[in-house]
Amino acid sequence: MSTDAIRDHLESPFHCGVPEAPNVCGSRRNPACGDEVTLYLRIVDGVVDEMWHQAKGCLLCKAAASILCEKTAGMNLRDVAAVSEADILEWIGVPITPRRVQCCTLAVQTLKSILTRQQA
Repeated sequence: MSTDAIRDHLESPFHCGVPEAPNVCGSRRNPACGDEVTLYLRIVDGVVDEMWHQAKGCLLCKAAASILCEKTAGMNLRDVAAVSEADILEWIGVPITPRRVQCCTLAVQTLKSILTRQQA
């Protein structure tokens, strides 16, 4: 991905907002910088039918949430659970300073939190 692709996700985010019928959702906030991500998932027969997001904060946080929703659309829960912080950094595709990694990984952390609660 390039800075142009990140800009595209900011200008036309993928699945930004709240879907009609999510069956699970969760939020996380980074108290250090104020970034916040809420994810809404509709899971049907073990597949993430849709994932939508609302992200508040820096540009990288918003772009990462959009990219995560795009890349995981239609994945089964096992594959979605395997998505890692390293994956989102790879999908972003531009060098990220250590200080900004937390901005990019908040959406994945939110997703992991939701899936952990779902399994309980």
